Amino acid sequence: TAKQIPSILIAIIVCLVASCFMASDYDEITGFIKRQFPKEKRKDLSRAKALLKSSLSKMAKAYALIMTVTFTEMFLGLTALHMLGIYSSSFTVIIAIVTAIVDIIPVLGTGTILIPWAAYSLIGGNYALAIGLAVIYAVITVIRQIVEPKLVAGQLGLSPVVTVTALYLGLKIFGVFGMIIAPILVTMLKVLNDEGIIHLWKSSKQEA
Repeated sequence: TAKQIPSILIAIIVCLVASCFMASDYDEITGFIKRQFPKEKRKDLSRAKALLKSSLSKMAKAYALIMTVTFTEMFLGLTALHMLGIYSSSFTVIIAIVTAIVDIIPVLGTGTILIPWAAYSLIGGNYALAIGLAVIYAVITVIRQIVEPKLVAGQLGLSPVVTVTALYLGLKIFGVFGMIIAPILVTMLKVLNDEGIIHLWKSSKQEA
């Protein structure tokens, strides 16, 4: 992960700069792209663009729900440790928010916060807190693995089996960011195929 950070930062900077240039020349770029297609295909291109925006919106909603679940788990876990007298800090809400945000970043995840915190507590002799944090981490990780495919599948209209497969292949082929990209690509292919813009397989919608 540490070795990937410089390349990730460079990629982020390049994407931001490229996005600024593309935004400033948006009309010219889109006009150029549309001119490369026959007139009858331009409507399909516009429909594909609208479908992509819809898919991205649904994907954002799915991961917002995942963040909410992670926040709730972290907050309840720390609150339980506080009630047991194991955890005494008053920054429970802030820690839960930060954990939820970090958890949604593929390169990082909940373990970025909880594992070092548990290790530090263990070294410092606070064994109860270390065990409690380890339990919270295990619960969040297990529930995330169960909930993520179902939430993403529900928002994007994919079956859980297809979603899990897309997440796995995306991770193997494109790395951690592939876990976000792959479901979007699969969703786009499904929607475009259902709408008749492309023809990869026969869908139930087309049969109807």
